[in-house]
Amino acid sequence: MVAAFFSVLLICIGELGSVETLVYLGIWGCVTSLVLTLYGVRRSLDHLFFPLLILLFIVPMPPYINQILTFKMKMAASTLSVEMMRLTGISVLQTGNILDLGANKMQVVDACSGLRYIVSMVLIALLIGHFSTTGLWRKIFLLALVYPLSIFTNALRIYIGGVLTINGFEQFNDGIYHEVQGVIAFLAAGAVVFCCAVLLQKIGTLRQTAKLADKGCPSPDFRTVLSITFLYVVLFGGSGWAFHNLTNTLIIPSRTTFASFPMEITGWHGNRNYLSQEILDSLWADDYINATFVKKDLPNTIYLLIPYYQYQETRHTAHAPQSCLLGGGFELVRSSMLKIAVPSGKDIDISLLHLKKDETQMLAAYFFYERGRVITSPFKNKLYLMWDAFRYRRTDGALVRIEMTVPPGQNLTEAQKILTGFITDGLWPLLPTYIPD
Repeated sequence: MVAAFFSVLLICIGELGSVETLVYLGIWGCVTSLVLTLYGVRRSLDHLFFPLLILLFIVPMPPYINQILTFKMKMAASTLSVEMMRLTGISVLQTGNILDLGANKMQVVDACSGLRYIVSMVLIALLIGHFSTTGLWRKIFLLALVYPLSIFTNALRIYIGGVLTINGFEQFNDGIYHEVQGVIAFLAAGAVVFCCAVLLQKIGTLRQTAKLADKGCPSPDFRTVLSITFLYVVLFGGSGWAFHNLTNTLIIPSRTTFASFPMEITGWHGNRNYLSQEILDSLWADDYINATFVKKDLPNTIYLLIPYYQYQETRHTAHAPQSCLLGGGFELVRSSMLKIAVPSGKDIDISLLHLKKDETQMLAAYFFYERGRVITSPFKNKLYLMWDAFRYRRTDGALVRIEMTVPPGQNLTEAQKILTGFITDGLWPLLPTYIPD
């Protein structure tokens, strides 16, 4: 019962803090607590441990970790595919996740990272290991095989795409053809895992089957069953009712919409841009400003994106943009925290990324501006969301994202001064008008 209470609490924290991982972890905890209550701890561990372990795969990876791992694996698969192309006589130049094949270029997207394969392949390896092999070392070997196999499979998929591209069949790398390639690659990887399991089972002693005695446990009487049922109904039903009423009482403050956001900021002239519906669906924002700014006598271009959220919960929240800024051929050179002085008389911290592609460089700054706070850590942002939801009944806020091109020959220190000057002198005084404190 205690486990069920903490699982419900985890669901509420996850929903208020817009952490989907905690929501699903709480759901898993509720199911596990029910199993432990119905069958007892000993019987559950003896017979239901593996099913509960498999059920744990309903819990999604935290978005921030998922995005970073996706990028790293995308780079690894790209590099391996480039080596495969060069070994077979194909001339290719790699710039981040962009593969230059001469007349054509290929961009390795997130679907080709291998991370999706790894999560699914771990599940398959667990199932195959459980039903087809004995001995802990065999199961561990199958799990250890998943990572290099996923990278190699996706690298081979990219290699085939490169061969198709240089032979004039690049249309087979898009749409349904791309999806079919992914399915075939995944099935091939699953077949390799199964064959390895069969070979491993032939090594060493043969599998011994033994019947496990079910010692069981005394069945509870009717009053106990009725009491437990009543407690679970009160806990799950009551928490659902309380949480529904809590989220419905969130305060949505009045504000000026970004429709009136100026396109002239301290000498910077801007043009408003509009995002596609596909991007808006993934952004989840209630309002946004997306604009490009240039200034006379300066070679830099500034790209401004501020999505605003009237409230935040799972699948309707701001998220750290590191992985979004990566890709497109850009590589992360350095990531740092920068303290800048703003006109209100205080210092604020912003995250600063230095990105590079060939001779082109870019500086990207971002911070969360939520309910009067400036936050750079995604984890602190989630904690403040939970705290403010209970204390102030507010979860509104925005992500402020500024990117600036740095042309060849420009000093990075000078470029950083230009970027911070745009933030402190031009952007910062405007924010309270559109993002309530």
